[in-house]
Amino acid sequence: MLHMLQQSGHVYARPSVQRQVQGEEQHRQDVQRSAAAPGGPQIQRLVYDSVDNGADQELFLDNEAEARAHYAGRGVPQEVVDRLATLAADEDQFLTQDDAMTMSRNAVTGAINVITPQEAGFLVGLAGDRVGGVSAYAPDTTLGAQGILDTVSRREGLAAGSAVANRDFITGFGHHRSHTDIFVPHPGPWIHLAPPDDLATCLEHVMGPSSHASVLTDNEPSQGFGQALVTNIDAIDAAHAGDPGYVPLTYTVTEENAQEGHPVDLGIRSPVPYNTVHRPQYRVIRVSRA
Repeated sequence: MLHMLQQSGHVYARPSVQRQVQGEEQHRQDVQRSAAAPGGPQIQRLVYDSVDNGADQELFLDNEAEARAHYAGRGVPQEVVDRLATLAADEDQFLTQDDAMTMSRNAVTGAINVITPQEAGFLVGLAGDRVGGVSAYAPDTTLGAQGILDTVSRREGLAAGSAVANRDFITGFGHHRSHTDIFVPHPGPWIHLAPPDDLATCLEHVMGPSSHASVLTDNEPSQGFGQALVTNIDAIDAAHAGDPGYVPLTYTVTEENAQEGHPVDLGIRSPVPYNTVHRPQYRVIRVSRA
């Protein structure tokens, strides 16, 4: 597998990462040889814990059924369990914890209604990093968007449907979904809508445990998008402060000194760039529900 990554120039095959993977492969082989000793457990497959708790825990999973049982018991969504089980069933797959976390999490986007080549490249790039599981939501998504995504997916060696365009509001993805990353580039007036249609309320609806969102705003500070978003988040947290089990949303705001049409750091687990399409100044608001 490493040889294939080196041939392709994949980001995970950079020299420092190659050495890490080689060392981890040697460790895996040493453990397997030890386990194969008389009376030792027969370890067949290895995949790292993907739960976003900062733990550096190696998991030795004998088969797909064991992987499903492990992750299903930790509150991981079923579609994520399916992807993790597929990784665990692959005898050639060896992942670091960070890789597994990236590949196993759901990815959802909002406010992308016109699937341009740039947008398609961004969404399909995410799907490549995350073994599918990318859903784009916008009620006014243009006709033909799915065809464009499928064409780019096949060109990049992915199956059609790896990234899915949905003509629906982002809340259609579900309520309090765990292990989900949400990306909202240039939401514009969506931020200023009245509840429950405003962006802050929609984020609160979708985000469950171990979920994160990155929102890119533009035309700051004249349009006040960033300030309005965090003000609305504060209001939502205050309104639910007395609710049993409510986990508040937290956020950070970063100013991005980028020119129009240039890459901006969305703070996501992916090397896939996103280029701005509207005027500076830009803010990236990162929202989390631990």
